[in-house]
Amino acid sequence: MHWIDRVAKTLLRRSRKNVIASGISISGHIHIGHCNDIFIADGIRRAIEEFGGKAEAIWYADDFDPMRRIPWPLSEDYKQYLGMPYLNIPSPDPNYRNFVDFFARPFIESLEDFGIRVKIYSGAEVYQSGKMAVLIRTALEKVDEIRAILNKYRSKRLPEDWLPYDAVCENCGKLATTRAYSWHDNYVSYKCEGCDYSAGCGHEGEADYTKGEGKLTWRVEWPARWKLLGVTCEPFGKDHAVVGGSYDTGKLIAKRVFDCEAPYPVPYEWVSLKGRRMSSSKGVVFTLPQWLEIAEPELLRYFIFRSKPMKAKEFDQGLPLLDFYDEYDLVEGVYFGKVSVGERRRAQFRRIYELSQILGPPRSQPQRVPFRFAAVLGQVMRDPQHAIDILTARGMFVDQSESDVKLALSRLNRARNWVTKYAPQHLRFELLRVLPDETRQALTEGQKAGLRQLASDLAAREYGPVELHNRVYEVAQGVGLKPPELFEAIYLVLIGLASGPRVGGFISALDKKFVIERFKEASM
Repeated sequence: MHWIDRVAKTLLRRSRKNVIASGISISGHIHIGHCNDIFIADGIRRAIEEFGGKAEAIWYADDFDPMRRIPWPLSEDYKQYLGMPYLNIPSPDPNYRNFVDFFARPFIESLEDFGIRVKIYSGAEVYQSGKMAVLIRTALEKVDEIRAILNKYRSKRLPEDWLPYDAVCENCGKLATTRAYSWHDNYVSYKCEGCDYSAGCGHEGEADYTKGEGKLTWRVEWPARWKLLGVTCEPFGKDHAVVGGSYDTGKLIAKRVFDCEAPYPVPYEWVSLKGRRMSSSKGVVFTLPQWLEIAEPELLRYFIFRSKPMKAKEFDQGLPLLDFYDEYDLVEGVYFGKVSVGERRRAQFRRIYELSQILGPPRSQPQRVPFRFAAVLGQVMRDPQHAIDILTARGMFVDQSESDVKLALSRLNRARNWVTKYAPQHLRFELLRVLPDETRQALTEGQKAGLRQLASDLAAREYGPVELHNRVYEVAQGVGLKPPELFEAIYLVLIGLASGPRVGGFISALDKKFVIERFKEASM
């Protein structure tokens, strides 16, 4: 059973109706590492509904948190806003309302493309609406219980006058710099003293907690949120799951202070980008819009659901993306019975494929253009019809439907984007329209003989990319060459370089008449 299904069945044994929460602090660009939260939540929702239960997935934007560091790519001009709530910080781009809109909108607007169905909450709006007021009062009334719980896991005990509330200073607008020390009625008294990354202004005042003039501290806010929204399950990063971490303390606070049960936890590992942990502040990011430029949305769902949540995930938008596409296409082939694997793996692959789909699996297997081939064809196609003609001639399209054509052109477009932005140099090329005399003269007799034979072979019949690749090996051996020598001759006469894309797919993507004539010309 897939781990998503195990979680769904566990939740259904507890309740027929569930709320699966996810969320993120809007501290910078929201990257694919953050997608574990929301994709897992939506996947569990989908599984519960498939099993006959009711579920709602939510995404909670922590847009009222203070800015602790300047995120990439903002300049040092933003240092003045350190400690202020994200929502109150101006946008670097006038086309966005504020800091939060600038970083969150591209992510939110992309969710539909990935088939994500969630209800979105704004932390700032929740506080300003007064919905948290009762829970804030409860936390203030039971501060001694909360302090005792937190002190169990702290090396330095909290002060006796500590309160679980951060007020927004009415003088400087900062949140992280205030210290709350007493309260009465709807008001919390505070002093703006500063913190380790931002100076305070020294102002003393009162904040009305019923009007969103401050917020609960994180370790108290999280369980309060569970109570407010009726959360029954929540995926979260492994840092929250350590012994004594915010989930452990939240579980105790939920039960002893807010009289509710902690949600079923689904901790997950970080996502790395080319070996580096993703970080909004450091600019190690790859966003949903960037993903859609080079890969289908189903592939990101597959990336998240293909392995257990606590298994480390690494993404590389360079050369490894070719293998990732191959892997996804293989799993699709297994789902439709075109690729044979063991029964256990087949069941696993089938479920992963189902969870990867935006609207559920298609009725029949789509005719996919291998991404490696698309990366070549995308560089030589004159127009969409020319590309379709080549695919048809090479046997990659058989009675193609309108959706097949749409998928093919979409993958070709993404492949061209990938080549332009991320492909290594040896996969980028430009065809030689005229063969230089010096190139022809530099060829050995063996290389010329190999090119002549390939010209004859191509004129006699059609080859698929793999078959053609193997044929080049056979021809090289037949004329007494080492295969790399014939490969080099092919690349030299076509693109003027000693190496290039995988030769079978490369030649197959080109106009056959052009290739035959060029090989003949080079072998004269």
